[in-house]
Amino acid sequence: MTQYKNLLLVSCFLLAIGSGCKKDYFNRPPENALTVGTYYQTVAQVQNSTDILYAAPWFGLNGKAFLAIGDLAGGNAACYSGTDGSFDAFRNLSEGNATQTVQSAWNALYTVVAQSNELLINLPGAATTAGIPTATINNALGEAHLIRGLAYFYLVRLFGNVPIITNPTNDANTFTSVPTNPVTDVYKFITNDMGFAVRNCTAGVANTGHASSNSAAGMLAKVYLYEQNYDSARYFAELAINSGEFGLVGLDAPGTFTSMFELAGNNCKESMIALQWTSNAGYGFGNQLQSVIAANSTITGTGDGYGELGPSWDLQDAFKTAGDSIRRHGTIMLGNDFYPELQKAAGGYSVPPSINEQGMHAGMKKYVVGDPDDNGGLAAKQATSNNTYLLRLADVYLVEAEAILGKAAGVQPGSGIPLSASTADPTALKYFNAVRQRAGLTSLSSFTYLQLLNERRLEFAIEGDYWYDLCRIDGFNNQHHPTAISIISAQNRGNSSGAGTAPNYTDFTRNTYTVTPTDNQFLLPIPASESSVDPALLQPPVPYKF
Repeated sequence: MTQYKNLLLVSCFLLAIGSGCKKDYFNRPPENALTVGTYYQTVAQVQNSTDILYAAPWFGLNGKAFLAIGDLAGGNAACYSGTDGSFDAFRNLSEGNATQTVQSAWNALYTVVAQSNELLINLPGAATTAGIPTATINNALGEAHLIRGLAYFYLVRLFGNVPIITNPTNDANTFTSVPTNPVTDVYKFITNDMGFAVRNCTAGVANTGHASSNSAAGMLAKVYLYEQNYDSARYFAELAINSGEFGLVGLDAPGTFTSMFELAGNNCKESMIALQWTSNAGYGFGNQLQSVIAANSTITGTGDGYGELGPSWDLQDAFKTAGDSIRRHGTIMLGNDFYPELQKAAGGYSVPPSINEQGMHAGMKKYVVGDPDDNGGLAAKQATSNNTYLLRLADVYLVEAEAILGKAAGVQPGSGIPLSASTADPTALKYFNAVRQRAGLTSLSSFTYLQLLNERRLEFAIEGDYWYDLCRIDGFNNQHHPTAISIISAQNRGNSSGAGTAPNYTDFTRNTYTVTPTDNQFLLPIPASESSVDPALLQPPVPYKF
């Protein structure tokens, strides 16, 4: 993608990291900026106008919120009690409406919505007047619809009922207070947005960093899976898979599981939708994940590497039980592991036996890419240039497998698939076993729903996804979560008995710490900073007028 050098992108950056603005869904660039009238005058300008949708507006979600919600709350990651206000509450699921990470997620996602809305409102007229080809215009609009739908997919899974905003000017002028809309309406809005993207985005361009029509089909399949619309989930998954645009890295495309999360993996064959970061454009445009989770500054070479999260005992045990050494090595570091891609100038990085992120006798590896020399200069403090995946082909393979299993199980939306439900369907097995084969695991002749969920956990650990799987396993929009509660309450969220004194690196003695959530802890509260100026956010939702 081009670097962000025009006023449109600067204004978006200010939106993404600015403070003090409430009702973030009304955020929009200044009306005298290049977003209105004076821009969208050439094909290149229209094509590049969507670049920003894959970067700066997401900054407040990427990093701490991404991991706190998806992996710490889900039990894949661990931290000391009192480590960091951004994380600590998610350790025991006690986050509240004043938790900074909750506010950051809300702000970032509505900034993505706002930026998408501005493009959808302003581009068609200006570009049409300038004589830009219709296909070019529709492709850009398709990307904006897809990214807006994706932002709402995060919002509805995190907060439940949320406001659907399409025109910040009209909505701000119409409502003295903005209500939320029901979960079912938000999902309908998402599928409409993504359906537009499937029909209008260009095919075969995901390797440029822009989502394609097939990327949109893959994400739409995942949305339909959450709704338990198994027929539609399978249809769109197969549309993406059969396009031939994508492949599994390390199986039918170059690279390895580990390399996917390095700069070498940017826009690889498996990447379907990814945030595009750059380390040399200033704070807010680089990927900050490494700075948060790298075990030490020796790895990063830039003074960060704060080690704020460690891999939980539960995740470490899950890899060990599965005999999953390839994905484990690419996801978490253990003492005496060796990584030739880190500390290249010194001949590689040997993980010290004393590694002990957050008292877990281990460290994080996924999204940890090393120092500037390891990355051709494309790394800086709190900013690396490796992408963050929002969708990759392995996910769509497992969506296809689950859609087949769910359909065969005969469950209705709102009821969870029994963990013991199984399938030996050849197509489901083809895609399920492809993911396992890449991980060096044996193929199975059948699999249960529990095995599929475990496969998803190991494949996407430290990618901010597991919490959402736990939230949905009891059925679409179900307010009761007995299966998820059972899984979470069995997790050991403790740390080493030696943490804070002299850790024992031979017997790995553990403290046991468990959490038993209640049903109302599966959604985040709307931030108090928002509801205080818009009390309607706390009232019953209002049906959306489509």
